[in-house]
Amino acid sequence: MRCPRCGGELRTITYEGSNIETCPDCEGEWLDRGELIQIVRTVEKSFPPEMRDSLDALNENIFTVDESLQNQLSCPKCPDTELNRFNYASSSGVALDKCPKCGGIWLDKDELEKVQILVEEWHGKAKETAAEFAPLLEKYTAEAEMQNKKNGGMSRFGFINAILRRF
Repeated sequence: MRCPRCGGELRTITYEGSNIETCPDCEGEWLDRGELIQIVRTVEKSFPPEMRDSLDALNENIFTVDESLQNQLSCPKCPDTELNRFNYASSSGVALDKCPKCGGIWLDKDELEKVQILVEEWHGKAKETAAEFAPLLEKYTAEAEMQNKKNGGMSRFGFINAILRRF
Protein backbone atom coordinates (compact mmCIF):
# COMPACT_ATOMS: atom_id res chain seq x y z
CA MET A 1 0.00 0.00 0.00
CA ARG A 2 1.09 3.57 -0.68
CA CYS A 3 1.06 6.40 1.85
CA PRO A 4 -1.83 8.80 1.16
CA ARG A 5 0.25 11.73 2.44
CA CYS A 6 3.61 11.35 0.69
CA GLY A 7 3.27 8.31 -1.58
CA GLY A 8 5.89 6.25 0.28
CA GLU A 9 5.52 2.50 0.66
CA LEU A 10 3.65 1.58 3.86
CA ARG A 11 5.10 -1.21 5.98
CA THR A 12 3.37 -3.33 8.60
CA ILE A 13 4.44 -3.08 12.23
CA THR A 14 2.96 -4.35 15.49
CA TYR A 15 1.80 -1.50 17.71
CA GLU A 16 0.06 -2.13 21.05
CA GLY A 17 -0.94 -5.61 19.86
CA SER A 18 -2.33 -4.48 16.49
CA ASN A 19 -0.76 -4.82 13.06
CA ILE A 20 -0.83 -1.35 11.56
CA GLU A 21 0.74 0.18 8.47
CA THR A 22 3.22 2.99 8.90
CA CYS A 23 5.09 5.24 6.50
CA PRO A 24 8.85 5.36 7.13
CA ASP A 25 9.06 8.71 5.30
CA CYS A 26 6.36 10.95 6.85
CA GLU A 27 5.71 8.70 9.89
CA GLY A 28 1.95 8.63 9.31
CA GLU A 29 -0.06 5.54 10.22
CA TRP A 30 -2.91 3.62 8.61
CA LEU A 31 -5.32 1.74 10.86
CA ASP A 32 -7.94 -0.65 9.56
CA ARG A 33 -11.50 -0.51 10.87
CA GLY A 34 -11.61 -1.20 14.61
CA GLU A 35 -7.87 -0.95 15.23
CA LEU A 36 -8.04 2.52 16.79
CA ILE A 37 -10.52 1.28 19.40
CA GLN A 38 -8.33 -1.74 20.11
CA ILE A 39 -5.24 0.46 20.51
CA VAL A 40 -6.80 3.02 22.86
CA ARG A 41 -8.13 0.18 25.03
CA THR A 42 -4.58 -1.21 25.33
CA VAL A 43 -2.39 0.80 27.65
CA GLU A 44 1.14 -0.48 27.04
CA LYS A 45 3.07 2.47 25.71
CA SER A 46 4.09 5.34 27.98
CA PHE A 47 4.55 8.83 26.62
CA PRO A 48 7.30 11.33 27.40
CA PRO A 49 6.27 14.34 29.54
CA GLU A 50 6.97 16.81 26.71
CA MET A 51 4.40 15.05 24.49
CA ARG A 52 1.80 15.20 27.28
CA ASP A 53 2.67 18.87 27.93
CA SER A 54 2.25 19.80 24.26
CA LEU A 55 -1.19 18.19 24.27
CA ASP A 56 -2.10 19.98 27.53
CA ALA A 57 -1.17 23.30 25.91
CA LEU A 58 -3.39 22.43 22.95
CA ASN A 59 -6.30 21.55 25.26
CA GLU A 60 -6.06 24.76 27.30
CA ASN A 61 -7.70 26.59 24.42
CA ILE A 62 -11.00 25.69 22.83
CA PHE A 63 -9.58 24.18 19.69
CA THR A 64 -11.61 22.95 16.80
CA VAL A 65 -10.71 21.60 13.42
CA ASP A 66 -12.49 22.76 10.30
CA GLU A 67 -13.82 19.42 9.16
CA SER A 68 -14.80 20.89 5.80
CA LEU A 69 -11.13 21.40 4.90
CA GLN A 70 -10.25 18.28 2.98
CA ASN A 71 -6.68 17.21 2.41
CA GLN A 72 -7.82 15.37 -0.68
CA LEU A 73 -6.07 12.24 0.52
CA SER A 74 -7.01 8.99 -1.17
CA CYS A 75 -7.57 5.82 0.80
CA PRO A 76 -4.59 3.45 0.48
CA LYS A 77 -7.00 0.48 0.38
CA CYS A 78 -9.71 2.08 -1.77
CA PRO A 79 -7.64 4.31 -4.12
CA ASP A 80 -10.68 5.84 -5.82
CA THR A 81 -12.11 7.00 -2.47
CA GLU A 82 -11.27 10.30 -0.81
CA LEU A 83 -10.70 10.29 2.95
CA ASN A 84 -13.01 12.44 5.09
CA ARG A 85 -11.38 14.68 7.71
CA PHE A 86 -12.94 14.73 11.17
CA ASN A 87 -12.09 16.08 14.60
CA TYR A 88 -11.50 13.14 16.97
CA ALA A 89 -14.12 13.18 19.75
CA SER A 90 -15.68 16.30 18.18
CA SER A 91 -13.55 18.87 20.01
CA SER A 92 -10.12 17.37 20.69
CA GLY A 93 -8.30 19.35 18.02
CA VAL A 94 -6.79 16.15 16.61
CA ALA A 95 -7.81 15.89 12.95
CA LEU A 96 -7.96 12.39 11.51
CA ASP A 97 -8.92 11.17 8.05
CA LYS A 98 -11.33 8.27 7.59
CA CYS A 99 -12.34 6.25 4.56
CA PRO A 100 -16.12 6.20 4.13
CA LYS A 101 -15.86 2.88 2.28
CA CYS A 102 -13.58 0.58 4.31
CA GLY A 103 -13.60 2.50 7.62
CA GLY A 104 -9.80 2.76 7.81
CA ILE A 105 -8.24 5.81 9.46
CA TRP A 106 -5.16 7.78 8.45
CA LEU A 107 -3.22 9.46 11.27
CA ASP A 108 -0.41 11.90 10.57
CA LYS A 109 2.81 11.85 12.60
CA ASP A 110 2.16 11.72 16.40
CA GLU A 111 -1.64 11.80 16.04
CA LEU A 112 -2.05 8.22 17.28
CA GLU A 113 -0.08 9.05 20.41
CA LYS A 114 -2.16 12.22 20.94
CA VAL A 115 -5.38 10.21 20.71
CA GLN A 116 -4.02 7.69 23.21
CA ILE A 117 -2.99 10.42 25.64
CA LEU A 118 -6.42 12.08 25.35
CA VAL A 119 -8.25 8.83 26.05
CA GLU A 120 -5.99 7.99 29.01
CA GLU A 121 -6.54 11.46 30.49
CA TRP A 122 -10.31 11.21 30.00
CA HIS A 123 -10.34 7.84 31.79
CA GLY A 124 -8.27 9.29 34.63
CA LYS A 125 -10.56 12.30 35.01
CA ALA A 126 -13.64 10.08 34.91
CA LYS A 127 -12.22 7.99 37.78
CA GLU A 128 -11.40 11.15 39.75
CA THR A 129 -14.89 12.53 39.19
CA ALA A 130 -16.51 9.25 40.18
CA ALA A 131 -14.39 9.12 43.34
CA GLU A 132 -15.23 12.74 44.13
CA PHE A 133 -18.97 12.21 43.85
CA ALA A 134 -19.14 8.71 45.36
CA PRO A 135 -19.74 9.93 48.96
CA LEU A 136 -22.45 12.30 47.76
CA LEU A 137 -24.12 9.56 45.75
CA GLU A 138 -24.03 7.22 48.74
CA LYS A 139 -25.60 9.93 50.93
CA TYR A 140 -28.42 10.61 48.45
CA THR A 141 -29.00 6.89 47.94
CA ALA A 142 -29.34 6.39 51.70
CA GLU A 143 -31.71 9.37 51.95
CA ALA A 144 -33.82 8.07 49.08
CA GLU A 145 -33.99 4.62 50.68
CA MET A 146 -35.13 6.18 53.99
CA GLN A 147 -37.77 8.21 52.17
CA ASN A 148 -38.85 5.09 50.31
CA LYS A 149 -39.33 3.23 53.60
CA LYS A 150 -41.30 6.17 55.06
CA ASN A 151 -43.60 6.25 52.07
CA GLY A 152 -44.23 2.54 52.21
CA GLY A 153 -42.14 1.79 49.14
CA MET A 154 -42.03 3.20 45.65
CA SER A 155 -41.27 1.86 42.21
CA ARG A 156 -37.70 1.41 41.06
CA PHE A 157 -38.24 4.32 38.65
CA GLY A 158 -39.38 6.53 41.52
CA PHE A 159 -36.35 5.52 43.58
CA ILE A 160 -33.90 6.39 40.80
CA ASN A 161 -35.79 9.62 40.13
CA ALA A 162 -35.42 10.61 43.79
CA ILE A 163 -31.65 10.15 43.59
CA LEU A 164 -31.34 12.03 40.31
CA ARG A 165 -33.38 14.98 41.63
CA ARG A 166 -30.64 15.55 44.23
CA PHE A 167 -28.11 16.29 41.50
